[in-house]
Amino acid sequence: MEALRASVERAASPKATGGKATASGKTTAAKKLAARKRIRSTPKQDLNGLSKADLYKKATAAHLPGRSNMTRDDLVKALSRT
Repeated sequence: MEALRASVERAASPKATGGKATASGKTTAAKKLAARKRIRSTPKQDLNGLSKADLYKKATAAHLPGRSNMTRDDLVKALSRT
């Protein structure tokens, strides 16, 4: 029973795992990365209130192909998909 308790305590300790995969199959680093991605993608801004120049800057940053030939509405649609 003592060995079982010690094993359970080691498994519950984050330092004892040393970055090994957890029961869900993801490492703690992978979970943190996934959490950061969710945080970054959560804030969606309204693209309809932006000017075409601002939309073009965002399209450039997103590396959207064909952005120089797009209308303002095309830029809004393309950026909302990313």
